[in-house]
Amino acid sequence: MELKADKTISETRTDFSYRLEMAKDEGKKVVGSLCSYFPVELTLAAGAIPVGLCGTTSEPIEAAEKVLPADQCPMVKATYGRSVGNTCPIFPLADCIVGETTCDGRKKMYELLAREKPMHVMDLPQKPDEPEALEHWIHEVRKLRDFLSRQLDVAITDESLRRVIRGMNKERRLMKEIYACRKHHPVPIMGTDLVGLTTALHYTVDREEYRNNLASVLAELQRRIRDKEYACGPERPRVLWTGLGNSLGCDKVLRLVEECGGVVVCQEGCGGVTRSDNLVDENKDPLEALAERYLGVTCACMTPNNIRFEQIDRLIQEYAIEGVLDLTWQSCHAFNIESYRVSEIVKGKHGLPFLHIVTDFSQSDIGTLRVRIEGFIEQMLLRRQNGAH
Repeated sequence: MELKADKTISETRTDFSYRLEMAKDEGKKVVGSLCSYFPVELTLAAGAIPVGLCGTTSEPIEAAEKVLPADQCPMVKATYGRSVGNTCPIFPLADCIVGETTCDGRKKMYELLAREKPMHVMDLPQKPDEPEALEHWIHEVRKLRDFLSRQLDVAITDESLRRVIRGMNKERRLMKEIYACRKHHPVPIMGTDLVGLTTALHYTVDREEYRNNLASVLAELQRRIRDKEYACGPERPRVLWTGLGNSLGCDKVLRLVEECGGVVVCQEGCGGVTRSDNLVDENKDPLEALAERYLGVTCACMTPNNIRFEQIDRLIQEYAIEGVLDLTWQSCHAFNIESYRVSEIVKGKHGLPFLHIVTDFSQSDIGTLRVRIEGFIEQMLLRRQNGAH
């Protein structure tokens, strides 16, 4: 089995839009999502198809900058540009969109996005350790259920939610096992290939087919480990990716790491292993269980964001990490400031090489980034030669 994405992100989205159009012809509704805090189970329980609408390429940014400031976060600009610039075949198919109050840029962009489609913005509590936070978030999840019920003209029952929760928990268990295969040294799949593959697979209209595809990927990775068919040699230093980015379309830094001789064996944060760690409690009231699970998602918008630091500490040990790369999009002040605390764990506690990169979606800084990443990898190799563990 070939574990590679064989299409670009634009080709992937175009193919997916054809399948979405066919599903809509059969009466299906589509809900656009914009963040990991979105309780996707509510969409599935309504019989609708969830689709991610975040921008990950530079093409839509020119259209967005006619309205948004040029020094805004590239993801915010690319997302808005996809909605108004006719560069996204998926956006027109969404019946409604759901966002969350994470960063200020997103919040203000949503006010403009609401002119294009029916939009619901969940008020995300940003002090998750406070006892009032969960109570507030449960209320927000209920409001989302009511919004989707009205927009999609369907009742979202506790029974349908429980059924969907069980299915989503199966997906998370499969993803967690897939990620765990990269604890093996050498790894059975390169980071670039896994990111491309999982991004492509996630564009799905059929969750059962998606779960079957994940099971096939897992079986192939386990076979490769058994048969010692590794994706690279043991000489490549093992890198933990944290921060932002790292999906098909905005993977320039990931590609550079592996072109320069490293291998990304673990990703923390958006699109990474920590998004599969927490299951939804199947024995609780489904709305309360969903709220509890999604409030546990880590993001620099939270204060304090202590769970993220605990996860990085744990992952460094579990995946035998030799260096940590922390990526921040330009103008993302929360992740940029929080990088200092990440470096304290990586360098202070573990004594590992640490590289913080601030960039955007363009290719203009590729040369500079390559030099910095080569130096980062050289640090890891020297540390290994000196017998550090």
